[in-house]
Amino acid sequence: MTSTERLRVLIAGGGLSGLALAQGLLKDGHTCEVFERDADDSRKIGYYLHMNADGGEALRRCLPGDLFELYAQTSRRTYGRRESVVLDDQLNELSSQPHLGPPNDGDPPHTGVHRRTLRSILRARLGDSFHPGQQVTGYKETTEQVEVTLADGSTAEGDVLVGADGIRSAVRTQKLPGTTVIDAGVRGLGVFGRTPLTPELAAQLPAHLFEGVIIAADQKGSRLLIAVYRPRQRPQDAAAAIAPDLTLEPVEDYVMISCSVPPGTVIPPASQWTTSTPAMLRDAMLASVEGWHPAARALVAGVDLDSIFVIPFGFLEPAPPWAPSRVTLAGDAAHAMLPTLGLGANLALRDAAHLLDQLSAGDKPLTTAIGAYEQEMRDYVYPFMRMTMDHDRQFGGGALQGRDQGRDQGRDHRRDQGRDQAR
Repeated sequence: MTSTERLRVLIAGGGLSGLALAQGLLKDGHTCEVFERDADDSRKIGYYLHMNADGGEALRRCLPGDLFELYAQTSRRTYGRRESVVLDDQLNELSSQPHLGPPNDGDPPHTGVHRRTLRSILRARLGDSFHPGQQVTGYKETTEQVEVTLADGSTAEGDVLVGADGIRSAVRTQKLPGTTVIDAGVRGLGVFGRTPLTPELAAQLPAHLFEGVIIAADQKGSRLLIAVYRPRQRPQDAAAAIAPDLTLEPVEDYVMISCSVPPGTVIPPASQWTTSTPAMLRDAMLASVEGWHPAARALVAGVDLDSIFVIPFGFLEPAPPWAPSRVTLAGDAAHAMLPTLGLGANLALRDAAHLLDQLSAGDKPLTTAIGAYEQEMRDYVYPFMRMTMDHDRQFGGGALQGRDQGRDQGRDHRRDQGRDQAR
């Protein structure tokens, strides 16, 4: 079988890469079935996503023209600096570096999105191809097809299976059983929330906080991530004008924050949260930024308690090359990484577009096409995986590393002073 034929593709996981691939497959004349574990689409799945040209141009490849335009118009307004910026605790600039990825010179350039808005756009018009509440638990592969087993015991057959089911991927566990998942917990960042961007708050914020995705740090190791979301066009208005068959939920302007909590703070699992847990976390974040610039404290103090959630970070060790087959991987299932560089979503979308190109090219046998996608993915993504393993020290051109070194040097200096005084 060659990749030029009309394919039936099974996709495990309805995250960004799985949904983008589904859109692209339908656009190119294939059929697909997306099996998503979660039946409830209302859970907290994140807020602001930084977008670069890898992710944005992948959306251009996969989405119909009007849905791509809807993505562009609901993205945040173009900011003045296309850089990762690191500030100190008084919000003075320490360092910056250009965003990683290919040139982002489009009109308009890719900026950032509200994750639920993007997800709604990616879900649009999939109809019966999307199956919520149905998790792929395993598969059987032959030379002619692949059959997946779902959690309810039912099965489905197709020409290709794409494991896009996240860091705990059942497909990867079966295909690459030796892959190591490393739990990093909540380190530096990991408690997220949305602070409504009211006119009163906006007036308190220094102008450079609106210029990009910002991280502030102090010498104690506390971190505060700041990302303003003010769309080019309100999602509901953009949908009415560009794709009137879609309804997008309203989103008011906000600032996404992710903040440290003091060492020793006990964060219960989400299933054990009580009505007082969000306020406890807000207060812990405030304790972490004690003495910081008033605007930083205002961002934390004003967080919407209902918006707070926690992401325990984890990542994968890059897997050695594997033999290509009808079963492949995309997104976090293939290369989950720490959020250090803000690349995870972009690389997942890039996977979708590059796999789509191989499946639709028609110039080689199917498994050869899949193998070409996998090798190119490893060559491009694995260096980024290795960069993020040092966690947030890579952010902003090493400014956090410099700040941490300054803290360590200060500790050593104080220790030496103490020894001299003792003598």
